[in-house]
Amino acid sequence: MGDLACINGELTAVEQAKVSVLDRGFLFGDSVYEVCRIYDGRCWLETQHRARLKRSLKELDFPPYDDDRLFERIYRTIRASFVKEGLVYVQITRGVAPRTHTFPDPPVDPTEVIIVRPYDDAPTAARRATGVPVVSYPDLRWKRCDIKSTNLLANVLAIESARRAGAFEAVLIDADGYVTEATHTSLLWVREGRLEGTPEGPEILIGMTRHLAQRLAAEIDVPFVEGRITLAALQAVDEVILVGTSTEILPVSTVDGQKIGTGKPGPIARRLQTAYTAALDAWLADGNSATPRKPATGAQ
Repeated sequence: MGDLACINGELTAVEQAKVSVLDRGFLFGDSVYEVCRIYDGRCWLETQHRARLKRSLKELDFPPYDDDRLFERIYRTIRASFVKEGLVYVQITRGVAPRTHTFPDPPVDPTEVIIVRPYDDAPTAARRATGVPVVSYPDLRWKRCDIKSTNLLANVLAIESARRAGAFEAVLIDADGYVTEATHTSLLWVREGRLEGTPEGPEILIGMTRHLAQRLAAEIDVPFVEGRITLAALQAVDEVILVGTSTEILPVSTVDGQKIGTGKPGPIARRLQTAYTAALDAWLADGNSATPRKPATGAQ
């Protein structure tokens, strides 16, 4: 069937799905969201995504939310869509109320949007084998990037700048000249055999795939450390790696045109790709799933 939506528990075609113009998600960006990768009809890293969603809702002072009901609806939508390999998008807003900046009093029911759609991994798989170019862009986002809210205009401007430059992603640089993350991926780099990343805090989103990459790094005996890095220093590291829900483990070939290492996927990125594939295959096998995926081309 393909793309399918579930609005407050009601299944509908995506093109027919509607929310009110008075919804606070539409008017104020007063909402949070999550995106999960679907492999063989199941949500990868489901427990971690559920935890992050609950945290985002709590940080924005939403009323308690029934995430068991939410995920029952997610799986009902996945089954009805017949999507085996895809993405599920979830958005929860503070609901529909007259337009005023204060929270509705008394509270109103939240609006819940679920969208399931197929995902063709082939283009990104090809990029994992070659690496991708990225460009830098000022980090113009609000001060609570650790909350996965729908306030994404600064991300939109940055990724559009990257698109116009022929790059895959934009690396965000804060007011002090330090790298934070990318527009829709976490950013990691390799120096002196270590995998490094910006310290977790309000400046960056808590990345589920970043956490997985840290665990995988430990399994392959690559130490992980948190640290801050300038753009110039980033351009001089051995490897730069993007990690995310759909990108998985994606090496970077150039930053602002400056070649990273050899300009091709480095050894640690390739080992992480192999470890990622093995972890995914083990999870799929544990769920009596289908044929394991092939590793990324060039992975060792």
